Amino acid sequence: MSRPLIAAFLTMALSGCGDEQAEHAKPAPIRDVPFFLANAPDHEAALARCRANPGDLRSDATCRNAEEANRKVMIWGRDAALKRASN
Repeated sequence: MSRPLIAAFLTMALSGCGDEQAEHAKPAPIRDVPFFLANAPDHEAALARCRANPGDLRSDATCRNAEEANRKVMIWGRDAALKRASN
């Protein structure tokens, strides 16, 4: 009778372990416009992520910076926009 009791206790004790990791996960760093201008692959990935869920991510700082970097790339091109951002 003690084995089922021990198994039940261990199951209950260990069932919340995954939640602690999710609570302590570090949020992604906020990337600025010059970062996106200098890192095209990261810029494209951020644009894809943000555009896939615009309702939830509309006010996200990284998404706003990725869109602003995209606007600058469309106006001046990536190299000129990067040069302007570094001045």
